[in-house]
Amino acid sequence: MRYYSILLFLLLPLTAFAQDFQFQLDPDAFPVTINNWQPFQPWAGGMDYSTPELCDLDNDGDLDFFCGDYCGYVKYFKNIGTTTHPNFIFITDFLDSLHSAGLPEHGYSHVDFADIDGDGDKDALVSYSRVLLFHNIGTSMQPLFSINPDTLHDTNGNQIISMHATLVDINNDGKVDLFAGHYNGYIQYYQNVGTSANYSFQLISSNWLNTIVSGEYADPCFADLDSDGDLDLLVGTGDGTIYYYRNDGTPQNPQMTYVTNNYFSIDVGADASPELADIDGDGDLDLFVGRSHWTAGGGPGDVYFYLNVGTAQIPIFHLVTTNYLTWNCGIMAKPSLIDIDDDGDLDLISSTDFYLTLYRNQGTLANPHFVWETDNFCNISTPGACEPWFADMDADGDYDLFIGPGAIPGPPGLYFFRNQGSPQTPNFVLESTNLVPGYFTQGSVCLNPCTADIDADGDQDLFVKDNLGCCYFFRNVGTPTNFQFQYVTSNWQNFTGPYYYMNFYDIDGDGDLDLFKYHEVTIYYPWDKNLRFYRNIGTPQNANMRFEIGDMFPELMIWSACPYVIDMDQDGDGDLFVGDQWGGIRYFKNVTGDTTAVLHPDKVPIPPPRRTILSVSNNPSNPVSLISFSLPSPQEVSLSVYNILGSKVATLVSGKQSAGDHTVSWNATGNASGVYLVQLLTPQEAVTRKVVVVK
Repeated sequence: MRYYSILLFLLLPLTAFAQDFQFQLDPDAFPVTINNWQPFQPWAGGMDYSTPELCDLDNDGDLDFFCGDYCGYVKYFKNIGTTTHPNFIFITDFLDSLHSAGLPEHGYSHVDFADIDGDGDKDALVSYSRVLLFHNIGTSMQPLFSINPDTLHDTNGNQIISMHATLVDINNDGKVDLFAGHYNGYIQYYQNVGTSANYSFQLISSNWLNTIVSGEYADPCFADLDSDGDLDLLVGTGDGTIYYYRNDGTPQNPQMTYVTNNYFSIDVGADASPELADIDGDGDLDLFVGRSHWTAGGGPGDVYFYLNVGTAQIPIFHLVTTNYLTWNCGIMAKPSLIDIDDDGDLDLISSTDFYLTLYRNQGTLANPHFVWETDNFCNISTPGACEPWFADMDADGDYDLFIGPGAIPGPPGLYFFRNQGSPQTPNFVLESTNLVPGYFTQGSVCLNPCTADIDADGDQDLFVKDNLGCCYFFRNVGTPTNFQFQYVTSNWQNFTGPYYYMNFYDIDGDGDLDLFKYHEVTIYYPWDKNLRFYRNIGTPQNANMRFEIGDMFPELMIWSACPYVIDMDQDGDGDLFVGDQWGGIRYFKNVTGDTTAVLHPDKVPIPPPRRTILSVSNNPSNPVSLISFSLPSPQEVSLSVYNILGSKVATLVSGKQSAGDHTVSWNATGNASGVYLVQLLTPQEAVTRKVVVVK
């Protein structure tokens, strides 16, 4: 991870290109306030199974923020503030080569940093099931992690298995030992019987000092909580609570005393992952707790933050926010940007499981500031899921509301609420629970509506997607003031694939509606994250959608992407909001034609000149990917492909290459579906990109 490449990472990979439009991720474009707290990077997307780790990885004197997640990768937020006033900026969803290499349908990752080989820089321990060690082959200030991790074994040759593993010098001998939390609530202790430069882990106990927890999924966190010179223990549990064990022994011989299974009454809903750090530099430890959304109602939050308002000896933890880093409503964010109160600016409404959340714009049209107001907007609720779509269906100047519910067994009926209030004070009255009856099948357990004037006749037509992959099209044969939907097809434009979301917008300014669409190829596959673009090559009256981009943002983990396009900055082009499976929203500014566009240059470290550029197109590949790289001068180059276990599967380039642009292809016909890493090695640096093979 080299900081001269960070700026290019922000400006290039997080951008979607076509011939005539370009989007750029802007994770802190507009402030968001939630219960008096403003997340650092509200538009950086959601998190699930967040496992926080705070560490000064770049050795600049302040703590950076890292988070494992559901998909097995490691997110990175760099601290560009100070030791007393942190300021985190989003860098990447994929920190270097770090990945849990878990099962393909659910990776998960728990990350911990420690100098395990005594070379003065921090290495990375990533666990879920297997425990992997990624050596830092860079420096203490510019870390770079090997793509060939060690799978850790004990002195008997047994593979070390853990849900949440951590490294800590528990016996004060100058070497880090390993603790492995497990599904059954036990914590295993592996003593490092090697040297500070050559680790060797011996299993000492499968139930270390009887620190077992109920609630499953033991997640241990060691720190000196009472400032007496030895390490105490917090253990997160699967049910969202935290155990506390006080060390009444010595730094060399710990003796753990059970104190409580309900530490400060903390309950994050599910899968509590504690992390202790002095984030404000006042000499005591503050508390961060990661979580998952697998709890009743989903629940909001990415990482809970508890400020220590006590002392270093007697901590008292006070909940400050459930959304420390990002805007996160819990599960399945579906954004709508509409002027719900007719005050001339755009407000934000998103689904939150069975209800709607309102973030009212307390700023202006030009400078929005979204403030959380309620998780139960207008007391609207539906059984099962809640997939909203706002449109003025009776041309009376206010928004009416469609909601696609969920129902098991199906079929559900499409809900329609007519706004009987005013543009300033909406009052949504349920008019129908089955607006277009008789068309959805028993397997259609979830409906997703949207409207668009697809035939340019002045009224809104209706599209409804279901979980089976059907795209129902109902033409409005009524009028703008009195709609009447007529069924046309359940396979509009031959779109298939389960669970997808659609949004129409004339992004190329040619007078017809183009389409942004999430497309899930296989259900519950975390790398199936395709936000697609279809260009309308027909006419405003007769759409003909041509597939152009298969994954608009391959460098981001956006699962179940829900697009919403609107001219947010009033500059004449459409900007893009994308909701995700974990309840977050990303904002992409349309910077088409803006040659001066940069992403908050005052918040980005000034890097040395970029030496090389590496990119992958046709990604996901099926099975051929085009890999491009650019060299500033002639030099020796090695371009190779590795699987997620670190084994080389192909060498694409080896030897001296000329300056300029180069493109080679990789045919993955003989390789299994999954995630691979493309690495470009030059005498100056190593650059790695991810490619996904789907067959």
